[in-house]
Amino acid sequence: MKKIESLMDRISYGFELIALMALTVMLILVTVDILGGKMFSRPVPGAMDLTSLLSLLVIGFAMPRSYQMGRHIKVDFGVSLMPKPVLRVTRFLSLCLCGLFFAFIIWQMFLYSGDLLEYGEKSLTVKIALYPFGYALAVAFLPLLVIVLLQLINHCIRPGE
Repeated sequence: MKKIESLMDRISYGFELIALMALTVMLILVTVDILGGKMFSRPVPGAMDLTSLLSLLVIGFAMPRSYQMGRHIKVDFGVSLMPKPVLRVTRFLSLCLCGLFFAFIIWQMFLYSGDLLEYGEKSLTVKIALYPFGYALAVAFLPLLVIVLLQLINHCIRPGE
């Protein structure tokens, strides 16, 4: 179990680096586009397409690490008032629903990406194929699913935590 958790740590960290690189490229692209458009009347062609696709990578690849580190949105209102048994059941159900949700997203993203490939969908202005980004998003969610499943297993094994 510890080896899988360690592997998920390394993978989510690597995915976070991919997200940071995409964010850096997005920042440079937007800066060059604004400066080029305002100062030289030559904006970057397809900057909006590229920015949109890069933001998809930023969000998708940052999610596993964000979830793992507890940086996601939590609503703790009322949780501290719950009795321990109710809290345990609520946590169990929450993890089960998250696992099902992420499994569904991964499955649907693979199907959708296959459709994008089959129909040859491309971005509007610079005609970048969209299917690799769909597959990348599906792959980015895989560690997230494993992390949720590990949390579910740990919750069932170690009831006090």
